[in-house]
Amino acid sequence: MKHEDLLLKLIGLPVSHVWFSDYSVVYFELGELTPSEFTRRDGSPGNPDGEITVYAGFDWRIERARSIFCSRHDSQKRRYSVCESVLGSTVVESSVFGRIPELNIGFSSGLWLVTFGLFRSDPQWSIGFRQSGSSLSARGTKLVL
Repeated sequence: MKHEDLLLKLIGLPVSHVWFSDYSVVYFELGELTPSEFTRRDGSPGNPDGEITVYAGFDWRIERARSIFCSRHDSQKRRYSVCESVLGSTVVESSVFGRIPELNIGFSSGLWLVTFGLFRSDPQWSIGFRQSGSSLSARGTKLVL
């Protein structure tokens, strides 16, 4: 399957859940949610899984039409507030750009998630497809399924 076909699967899906892990890494759960089978040490359930999970690693930002609205370098409070502002919006655009592939996802709220690597490593993003158990990511200049 071509990466363009996989990216099209995101279009029209709602953002159902947003969560953060260590080091400001953000996850956007798209589509219908399934409760997590993971239980935290305190006994609470883990984050639910969407039909599709978008992972944006160490370097990402949320853009408005003409400015950067927030990035992983902002305060935790601001990151949560801005990222949660896309809850309920739908994906209207999904693409990979650049010689070293980075991710660009547009939401119906008028905001975009954009990844960009700053370190000597592969780009730090992936899109997981729960139904097929596959994922799309970048390794160097190549997209990998």
